[in-house]
Amino acid sequence: MAPGLRSELHCVLICCIVTVNSLTLTYPFYNKFTLFIDDKPLLDHNIGDPVVAVGRSQINYTEDQGNFIISEDVYEKIELSTCDIDESGMPDLFKATCYSVDYFPEVSVDFAVEEKADSELFRKTAIVNITVVGRDRLWFRLASNSTEKIYGAGEQFTYLNLKGHEFPMWIREQGVGRNLSSPLTEIVETGSPGAGGDYHTTYYPAPIFLSTWNYVILGKQERYSILNFTSSTRKEIYVHDKQLMLNVGTATNLMELVGAINREMSVIPPTLPEWIYNGAIVAVQGGTQNMLDKLQQCLDNGVNVSAIWIQDWAGKIETPFGYRVFWNWRWNEELYPGLDSVIFDLAQQGIQVAAYINPHLNVEGDLFVEADNLGYLLKNDKGETYRQDFGGFLAGTLDFSNPLAKQWYAELIKKNIIGFGFKGFMADFGEYTPVDAVATNSPDPYQFHNLLPVLWASTVRLALEQTDTLSSVLPWARSGFTGAQSFHSMMWAGDQNVDWSMSDGLPSSIVAALSLGLSGFGLSHSDIGGYTTLNGILTRSEELLLRWAEYSVFTPLMRTHEGNKPELNHQIYSTNETLKSFARLSAIYTSLTPYHKEVVSQVATFGIPAMSPLFLHHAEDIDSFDIQYQYLYGSDLLVAPVLHPSKTNQEVYLPPGRWMHLWDNDQKVFEGPVSVNVDASMGKTPVFFRDNSKWISLFHDIRNRFNL
Repeated sequence: MAPGLRSELHCVLICCIVTVNSLTLTYPFYNKFTLFIDDKPLLDHNIGDPVVAVGRSQINYTEDQGNFIISEDVYEKIELSTCDIDESGMPDLFKATCYSVDYFPEVSVDFAVEEKADSELFRKTAIVNITVVGRDRLWFRLASNSTEKIYGAGEQFTYLNLKGHEFPMWIREQGVGRNLSSPLTEIVETGSPGAGGDYHTTYYPAPIFLSTWNYVILGKQERYSILNFTSSTRKEIYVHDKQLMLNVGTATNLMELVGAINREMSVIPPTLPEWIYNGAIVAVQGGTQNMLDKLQQCLDNGVNVSAIWIQDWAGKIETPFGYRVFWNWRWNEELYPGLDSVIFDLAQQGIQVAAYINPHLNVEGDLFVEADNLGYLLKNDKGETYRQDFGGFLAGTLDFSNPLAKQWYAELIKKNIIGFGFKGFMADFGEYTPVDAVATNSPDPYQFHNLLPVLWASTVRLALEQTDTLSSVLPWARSGFTGAQSFHSMMWAGDQNVDWSMSDGLPSSIVAALSLGLSGFGLSHSDIGGYTTLNGILTRSEELLLRWAEYSVFTPLMRTHEGNKPELNHQIYSTNETLKSFARLSAIYTSLTPYHKEVVSQVATFGIPAMSPLFLHHAEDIDSFDIQYQYLYGSDLLVAPVLHPSKTNQEVYLPPGRWMHLWDNDQKVFEGPVSVNVDASMGKTPVFFRDNSKWISLFHDIRNRFNL
């Protein structure tokens, strides 16, 4: 036992246990040590920069329609600067106790490091458990340096490399603009504080991050926490809890690491429903006749349509934000007369129909009354059903912590959506749960806030499993947290603006897919053309719509959205010229079917994200790590979406290898790493393929058939 260890300690107020497969310890002098896992520094402690601190704070959560303003005053922070080491159990067991002399024995930390059997997925593993007594704020710090790069943290929209920034782990609306220095966000914030968002606001945070040191940290915290990567020497995890659990996994390289993360966390079917490859999912609304008219318009202009998506199948209401769906999840026969027969008839033509649902019920609907009478909705602190403002109307939220409520909602999905004949549906929302909501079997509302989208995802999965439709019905979701990866079939990036902005427009949807793919879920897509539309400020142009569609061809799912104010936006059916351009793109998507299927299979089997950053496939190429607006779709297609209007050419970075430009009739081979300037006129978003790809004949065929 090292000098200074207080062996008389019998009441440990902070207990930390670390279990690892292999470890190396260095401590050049007393009260300084570095703990390595698989030869990578995990913890680095010294008296001036300790690995742990504890404290207290006051925090306030102000919620308005899913937007949260979180204000915190940290009024106490105790650095535990003294650590005593016990090597008596080495090499199988390592122990240390950390404390502050001024607060001992009120506050201390115990570490125990124990070897375990090798993981089936990771090269080496570690489990870190920390228990806090007497304080409910914890800062836990992992080693870092100025050259380390960090990725993940769930679905992030602004930064792919997280180094230099901090990220609160709190589910919420992403905001409109998401850039506090932009005029748009300033306008939105003036009218509704919190609604503009910031670089870190997201529907799907997850306390998961990977390091270029080839290890991943899988956080198990569910209450509010912050991943802080602003320090050059520390990766800090700040939690509002008395417990913290971290799983650590290492790998030989980043590809193996990400594959292990995704296979550990996701349960993705090896195939998606066959019908999605028949073309684009086209969004229309406004009733049966309008739906059929728009479909016929698409077909007459050669659009390959896999499904018609009618989000207003249950009816619609008008709010200040635009037309919204009536959240009463049953067929609205007045708006959609004969829909049951139409669904059957279209299916005979190979065209499916998709719907919409979320975990909330409008108080004006009969399903709300039924759920309320059964006691299946969240309560307020007075024991009354929580009627929450969702922007122009009130709704209740299903209490999925109650198994009876969960099964009731699964039955509703089974009967009114799957049983009715819909082959897909948007599983929306999950971010709005206020901290004063009361759930039946979750006494901690601060924990339940982040858990609700996980329970919502598991309810959707339950309905699919009970109807044996995992391979034929496709839901797509926007919200999540750690654990939701086990239940999702497909994600979408949420409500981007109908613009080109880096923080909330087309470019942000690319970062979202890449970061989510590094955080445990590898299948994602976005609304073609974006969603959020504002009178006189944000409206969709034809160019934006088609550029978004051009890159969506090279994603797992091609789906349009009319936006919250369809009449202000350019739609694929606005002109025949737009329809013909979109028809070409939908045909390319369909032609890629065998490649799409292989990409999905690789996600399910090997955990390789469908859309991945260049560095994942080229870790030896330093320049690849700073590129966040290009991606590899599968292993063989490199996509460089056009991010700005009026572009006719674009510079593209090609990592090591031999690459051919998809739209180059001369079939020139480029030797990477190299930056090249290529034609990027409308219809020709830059796409490259490897010259030794087994799919090279398919890619040549697409060029020959669809080049402009």
